[in-house]
Amino acid sequence: MRIFNKFALQFAKPENFLGSIAGKLMAFTGVEKNKWTISLLHIQKADNVLEVGFGPGVAIKMVSDAIQDGYVVGIDYSDVMLQQAKKRNKKAIQEGKVILRLGDIHSAPLLDMMFDKVFSVNSIIFWEEPVKSLREIRQIMKPNALIALTVLPYMKGSTEGTSRNLGSEISHYLEQAGFSNIRIELKEMKPVTAVCVLGMNK
Repeated sequence: MRIFNKFALQFAKPENFLGSIAGKLMAFTGVEKNKWTISLLHIQKADNVLEVGFGPGVAIKMVSDAIQDGYVVGIDYSDVMLQQAKKRNKKAIQEGKVILRLGDIHSAPLLDMMFDKVFSVNSIIFWEEPVKSLREIRQIMKPNALIALTVLPYMKGSTEGTSRNLGSEISHYLEQAGFSNIRIELKEMKPVTAVCVLGMNK
């Protein structure tokens, strides 16, 4: 994906002290877009859910609070984020409801699990080969499973048009990866409109 700048790259893989600050900032500012994304998936109590790029673990906690018989798995390639997410989800991890793994997008097929719902927030903009990555994710999605990919662009000069363009780009990725029933959702947020693209595994 081409629409990002150097500032956005600082949040691609938080590391060290500055990474810890970035994680806290993401936790503080990410609640609304995470809640919105999760609401679009209509998660059921027995769903198995995967988050790609879980950051500080805010959305992981939201999902684990919503399910009973399923489990929530997250992968993220930042050790700083892994530690923050583990702390935030300590109880659910101890109960076996939440599983967090250190790894990149290509680690997803190695999980050896099947999922009803998959989501990612402000992560796909950093994927080097989004279509290939989405095809890999499809391998561990159940038939008719849903995926939701959300982006809230923080780049300087971003407008609703930026979000719409991102939505179209992500839609093409999903289509090329073999997903169906693709749709784009928009939501007014600060500092700019967020976009979420949903698709179904055929």
